[in-house]
This record gives sequence, C-alpha cells and structure tokens, in this order.
Amino acid sequence: MTLLERDEHLQAAAGYLADAAAGHGRLVYVGGEAGVGKTTFLEGVSAQADAHVAVGWCDGSATPPPLGPLVDMLPDLPDGVWPDEISRSQLFANVLAALRDPPGGTPYLLVVEDAHWADEATLDLVRHLARRIHACRALVMVTYRPEDTSVGDGLRVLLGDTASATGTRRIDLSPLTVDGVAKLAAEHGATDARTASELYAVTGGNPFFVTEALASRGELPQTVRDAVLARVARLDEPSQRALELVALAGSRAESDLVGALLHDGLTALDEPLARGLLRRSGDDVLFRHELARLAVLGEVPAGRAVHLHRRLHTALAERGADPARLAHHAEAARDGASVLQHARAAAASAAELGAHREASRQYERALRHGDDLPTGERAQLLWDLGYEYYLTNRIAESIETVGRARDLWDLLGETLRVGDAWRCQSRLQWFAGQNDEARACADRAVELLEGSDSVEQAMALSHRAGLSMLKTQLAPTRDWGERTLAVLDRLPDDAGQEVRVHALNNLGTIEITAGDLEHGRQMLEQSLDGARTANLQEHAARAYCNLSSTAVAQRRHAEAFRWLDEGLTYCVDRDLDSWTGYLRGWRSRLHLDRGEEAEARADATAVMRSGSSAVGSLEPLLVLAQLDVRAGTGSPDEAFAQAVEMSEAMAEAQRIGPTSSARCEAAWIAGDDEAITRIASAAWPHVASVDCPWHRGEVATWLPADVDAGQPLAPPYALERERRWAEAAALWESLESPFEQALALSRSGDPALLTEAVRIFDRLGAAAAAARARTSLQALGAPVPRATRASSHPHGLTPREQEVLQLVARGLSDAAIAETLVISRRTAEHHVAAILGKVGVRSRRELETGSAEGSSG
Repeated sequence: MTLLERDEHLQAAAGYLADAAAGHGRLVYVGGEAGVGKTTFLEGVSAQADAHVAVGWCDGSATPPPLGPLVDMLPDLPDGVWPDEISRSQLFANVLAALRDPPGGTPYLLVVEDAHWADEATLDLVRHLARRIHACRALVMVTYRPEDTSVGDGLRVLLGDTASATGTRRIDLSPLTVDGVAKLAAEHGATDARTASELYAVTGGNPFFVTEALASRGELPQTVRDAVLARVARLDEPSQRALELVALAGSRAESDLVGALLHDGLTALDEPLARGLLRRSGDDVLFRHELARLAVLGEVPAGRAVHLHRRLHTALAERGADPARLAHHAEAARDGASVLQHARAAAASAAELGAHREASRQYERALRHGDDLPTGERAQLLWDLGYEYYLTNRIAESIETVGRARDLWDLLGETLRVGDAWRCQSRLQWFAGQNDEARACADRAVELLEGSDSVEQAMALSHRAGLSMLKTQLAPTRDWGERTLAVLDRLPDDAGQEVRVHALNNLGTIEITAGDLEHGRQMLEQSLDGARTANLQEHAARAYCNLSSTAVAQRRHAEAFRWLDEGLTYCVDRDLDSWTGYLRGWRSRLHLDRGEEAEARADATAVMRSGSSAVGSLEPLLVLAQLDVRAGTGSPDEAFAQAVEMSEAMAEAQRIGPTSSARCEAAWIAGDDEAITRIASAAWPHVASVDCPWHRGEVATWLPADVDAGQPLAPPYALERERRWAEAAALWESLESPFEQALALSRSGDPALLTEAVRIFDRLGAAAAAARARTSLQALGAPVPRATRASSHPHGLTPREQEVLQLVARGLSDAAIAETLVISRRTAEHHVAAILGKVGVRSRRELETGSAEGSSG
C-alpha cells in the first residue's frame, strides 16, 4: 500500500528513533481504524530505520497464548532472553536488559501489532517497558484500533496508566483526505475526479477499502467484505481453497504447514500472492489485512471448516504447537477430548505467566467439553476456573463456580476439599460485601475440618482470624492466629508456607491497626516477602492492600504512597484485578486526604467505571460523594444511601466509620446539627469497642460533648473531642490533611480561626465548605473574606498544574518534577495527565515545545 499523507508521521517516528539511539528510548502507541494503514506505515518506518527490527503479532483469531508477540520476536533478540523455567518478572527484566544494551549500540525497533487483541501478559510487558523505556536504546511501536477498545478493558487501562510515562508517545493515523484518495486512485489507473469523490464517499478515505474497491472492478462495492469477495470470486478453485485454509489457520500461517495440507502444495498460493490478497512475512503467509481474512472466513461452509480444522489440529500437534492454538483448532474441529487436554494446559501456562483472563477463558473452554469427565476431575476444573474468576474480580461467578465444585466433592465424600471450598466461599462472600454469609461459611469450614491436622484446617483457622482482623478485633484475631500456628506446628516443615504467610498478614495488620506499628509492620513485611518469594500472588496482593490501607487510614502518607505504588505495579503486572481496584480506591482516599482533588477524582472514577467488587468500590464511592459535597457540585444522597447499605452489610468498623464520618461532614456543610448527632450516635455502637483509635475517632469527633467516648482516640480526634481546635488543626496540618485542618478551625467558633479556614477551603476548591465557614463568620458579626476568583489560566490549570507545566516545559521527567515539588511520582504523573487533557495535546513533547508560553498566564 502506497504511503500517502504520512510524511509528518514518518518524521515523528524517525525523531523518536533518533532519541532511542541517543539512549532516550520511546514507546509509541500507533492508533487508527482497521484498514487505515498501520502495518504499512510501520513497514515504512522499518525500511528507513537503522535499527535491529523485531516484529510480533497479537492473534485475534483465538484465545491468544501468553506473550505471543514476544515469542515472535525472540529470533531477533539476544540468545537467553527467555530460557526455560524462568519467572515472569525475570523474563521482563531480561527483555529490558536487552533493550538497554543492544548489539553494536544500534537501537532496537520493536513492533507489537494489533494490541487490541493482546493477552494480559503482553499488555503487562508493554506496561513494564513503558515505565522504563526512557533509559533504553529502543523504540517500541504498538499498534491498535481505537474502535476495538472499550472502557475498562486491558488495553484502555494500559493506555491510561502509561499516558504520562516519560518515554511514552502517540501517533494517530487518520483516513486519507479526498486528495489522498484521488492520488491512490490515480496510481491504480483511475484518474476521473468523479470516481475519486465517489470512492471517498463510500470508503470514508480508508486506504484498504479504497484499494479493495479499485481492485474489485465493476460496480463500486458498498462494504469491504463485498470488495474482498469480488476479488476472491475471480480466483481458480485451488486458490480459493488455499485462501480458506489460510483464513482458518489464524492471523498467520506457516508456509510449510499450508503446503503440507494443500492438494496442490504451495503453488496454490501463487495467484492469491500475485493478486495481493495474501502476502509473505518471513516463513509465514498471511492476508494483506485482517478484514480480508474475516471476509473469507465467513464464507467457508461449516462442514468444510470442521474438516480443515481437524487437519490443522493434527498437523500442529505433530509440530508441538502452543496449547492455546491447539485448543482453538480442537474446539473448532469438535474434538472434545483434545480440547480438554490442550485448554487445561493452556490455562495453567497462562496463569503461571499472570495472564489470568486468558486462563479463565481456557478453563471455560475446557468446561464446555467436560460433561463426561470423572466427578473429581470436573470438580477440580470448576475449582480452577473459580479461582481465576476470583483473581479477575468476577466474584459472583466465582461464588457459583466454587459452589458447584464443593457440591461434587461432597458427593465424593472428600471432606478436606469440601471444607476448603467453604473457606474459599467465605472469602468470596466477603469480597461481595456479605459479611454474615462470610462468617457462616467460615464457621462451617472450621467445623468440617476440626481435628484433621491438615493444611486445609490451618488455612480455615487463619481465614477465621482474618475475619476477626477485618472486624478490627485484636484479641479474637490473636486467638485464632494462635490456633492456626498450633496446627502448623504439627505439620511437616515443608507444608503450610501459604498458611504461614496468610497468618502473618492477619496478625501484622491487626497490630498496626491497634497501634503497635513497628511489630505489626515487621510481620506484614515478612508476610509480603514470603508471598513474593513463593510466588503466592494473591497473598502478596493482600499484603500490599493491608500495608497501604493502614498507612492511608493513619495518615502516614509517604509510606502509603510507597506501598500503593509498589502494590499497584505488582497487581497490574499480574492481572490481579480484584486487588488493583481496591488499591486504586485507597489511593483515591489518599489523594482526597492530601487535598489533591483532580487525582482523587480520577482514581475514584476509574474504579467505579471498572465495576469493582463491593469491598473495592466503597472508598471511591465515598470519595466522589465528598468531593461533590465539599465543592457544592452535586447531591450526595444516592451515593450515601448506597454506601450505608454496603457498610451495614459488611458490618466492619473500617467501612461504617468512614461512611458515617463522610455523612457527618456533609451535614456540617449543610448546617444540619441534628443530622450530625443522629448519624454519629447511630454509628457509635458499631465502632466504640473496636481496637482502632482512628475509626473510633472519626465518629467520636461528631458525637455530642456529653457522650463519653471511652477508649483512647487517635491524637487529632482526641484534641477535637477536647475542643482544642487550634491544636487539632496544627496536628492535621502536620499530617498533610488540609481539609481536616480547615474543618477543625471552622468548628472552633473563633473568628480568627474561621478566617484561616475560609482561606484553606478556597485554596482547595471546597466552595460549599468555604460558604459554611463564611456563614459562621457572618453569624459572629466578624469580617468575611471575599471569595477567591477561579483560575485565570487560559486552559483552566490550577496553580499546582501551572507549576508542573513550567517544569515539563523545561524538560523535567516525572521523577524530577516529583523531587522538585516534594510530591510522589504518581502524583506528578497525574498532574501531567490532567494538563495534557486540559491543554488539548497528546504528548509531553507538544507541551515541551509549544505550551510553556501559556504557563504563567
């Protein structure tokens, strides 16, 4: 395909490759609709590049094997990048090391085609590279179709997560203009201006559609499919059969495979290749575009398709092909036994590489063909599928699937497996926000496993300790923990590592929550280290969640950022969706506490859109409601009603406390003292006796003065209960909690303190809270500060964003901006992303070269 109207894009790519050659690597997302010419553009880039070129393809024809594009690239990468028996993290490190030190200093040009079809492990590799590419001698170009990405899918999340990474750029390829269509038509011998305008009207300037329409002759086709099939119809019979085989083989077919399966051998490919329907790529043959393959695929008669899939499966099995590919052809060939064999192997491989969505799809495929499996094998298949559902945040489906496995084991009288399934269902019910059900399932597991002196019994006891920890009950958590360790002591030394990691997590979390920070942190970090060493991904994620959430709740912000950043990287890289949403929800709370409104809203909105579990969605739900209440931009009633329902079902102080505190804050802004008393008084019995001074404090501060708060409260809340407002505000300030600082000043009733509160509220953009403080000043007859004007920056940037823009214009990286402004790197990345959106540009380069002039406006 001729490269028309792509000069600007080619120049940009050449510039990025020059950056890479100088040691400043780039990862470029190349977006454009199907048929717009992404592959042709990249072939043009490669042809002009002085680089080591490696190309990998994502396969949309079947459930893809993990890291398929990297497998394609291996022949062009250094030996030893992917040795046998290597962990995924080491594999990623090996790829990065290769890109940092290419042979002879000549940069690498890596191309990942069709990322909208990428498996999760491939997306994780791209994310890993995007965050580190700026220190490499490599240009990585990733193509995708925007129309094939949707909110919440893996690629869309990846694009958002890496948008502001130092080395990340974008190139968007648009359809041709009318003039471009005319030039392309002229190259094909159609010089009539009317023909060009008609072509443009029908094709919208899509280059592939234009060339197919021109090649189809006769009447102008109305769809790409019509154009492709018109060309296919003019081929002889052997060539048409060859096209069918290549279409069924997948997005790429090995030449020797096709030749072995065709009656006329490879000669049957000559005409399709000569006419441009197929093309060669190394030893493979493929359609010139996926749209053409799909058009041909849709015309293969059903019976012939089954026959060809059987032949493909047999030939590929003899060649030792990837089990994911074999499972696809086996299913299409209606070979259930082979599907079970290959799909289970593919699922296990995908899970090992952290591609848990692909693993669940393969287990689903196996289950569709597992009706005749022995009962025990079918139960194990259901259990494996249920666990993958759990990891990928499909909690309701996991509950149902694990329940089916439990029922089958019950029929077989396998008490250990039944008891373990009840323990698992308890965990799932907790994720669903159903604590009564969770407790009942946990008690059933403990009862069934009593006296078995098994790993399953130890885990059931540790899980029961975990439920007490989540209820913020110190003594019961310790008691259940001691019972767990007693069973572990009776087991062989090499058994129970997973349980030990789990038990340390419970005990460490409750000790931190109750106030013994050093002892608790030591146990939690020991749990994390053990989980990571043994590749116990769920337990490592759980440790990150508890290290992060306790730090956020106790206003240890620097530590919270550390654990959140590490935890999110770990969970995102391993497709652990259930914990990714939970961590991001807590990060939204951290940003809210620090007065970072834009970042808080971005994180909370992302979690709510992703469909997180009940446990994972409560914090972001409250954050969004509080942002609206403070700014006076929306009613919180619906959100608060939902939060109350969720927190009551969870019946945990860590849910009830924040929900009640947020509602009391809203009532204070509304001037409704009666509602404050009602809400706090109703919540107090649920938090009064828990072993957490922070959860007790956030409710106690709103109680009437004559109520005895009893046990110790966290320091700032204790000062508020004693009506030492100025001291409380100073402590909140030292804890980097500006809204709480202003709130304490406002509740003092002192004109000077109220005036300072107004200033802080205004700076935070909390217009409704500022109005409430001004009303208090008016009631006291004190001078009322005038409302501050909104930002006068032409793009509406906040003062902090203007500071960040100036640093971006100076060429500083996110890490350098974070160090300069004494903020976390993640916060710096959020600021840069917000600026890109407000200014209306796609890349940091545009900010660096064209936007600095407006930064002081």
